[in-house]
Amino acid sequence: MKTEQISFQATQQQFCDWIRSPQTELPKSLPAERMQIYRDLLCNNVCSFINLVYPVTRAMLPELQWQKLLNEFFQKAQCDSPFYNDISLQFREYLTDCQHPSLQEYPWLAELLQFEWLELYLDTVEIAKTTVTWQDQWQLNTQVWVLVFQYPVYQWSSSMSISEIERMPSVIMVWRNDQDHICIESLSVLFAVVIEQLNQQALVEQDIKNLIKATVPDFSNAQIQTQLDELKIQLTRLELLDAPNNNNKEKG
Repeated sequence: MKTEQISFQATQQQFCDWIRSPQTELPKSLPAERMQIYRDLLCNNVCSFINLVYPVTRAMLPELQWQKLLNEFFQKAQCDSPFYNDISLQFREYLTDCQHPSLQEYPWLAELLQFEWLELYLDTVEIAKTTVTWQDQWQLNTQVWVLVFQYPVYQWSSSMSISEIERMPSVIMVWRNDQDHICIESLSVLFAVVIEQLNQQALVEQDIKNLIKATVPDFSNAQIQTQLDELKIQLTRLELLDAPNNNNKEKG
């Protein structure tokens, strides 16, 4: 019984090795024609999942190079999930973890992959709404993601060409609104710092003023108040903020 189990495991390993790389030796007990059909089905499924999640990346890279990345991933990566969102994330992580030469050849590639996967993630993740618990606190009513990019990948589409790429450092906030639309807003560095803290916990106005002062020490009290007011206007316009004045207006 033990010998049979070892024989089965060995055959199973040969089966998996051949599926990943058809250049390896195929056991005589496994018909080559059927194996090729099985491999094509698996490879096509995995590649279709990745193509679905990264349409802009696929359109911008040379077709042969994109296909080469897919083939390398199928052969070398250790996928442990059948779900397309997990497979697409593992594809991005595979390129990052192995420091794939394509990331150096195309310095914008990592950011583009990150943003395209985030779009998928926001489409599928359950995001709990929050409610303000104290009247003197500022609190975001949903989770947001603050991202720093060297390239404006969030503006690119499948019609974008490599020749059009320009380096343009920026900070953005991304979230999903009540209508399940993915929203993007440009931020100043200062507002990004404050919103990142609000994303973690509710803050009273004095805490926010202290944070602004720590970020920009040269600001006067008047300038700090101006920044505070502008931040409140921006977040209220985007319907992201539960703040003291907002709640008072509702009660009034």
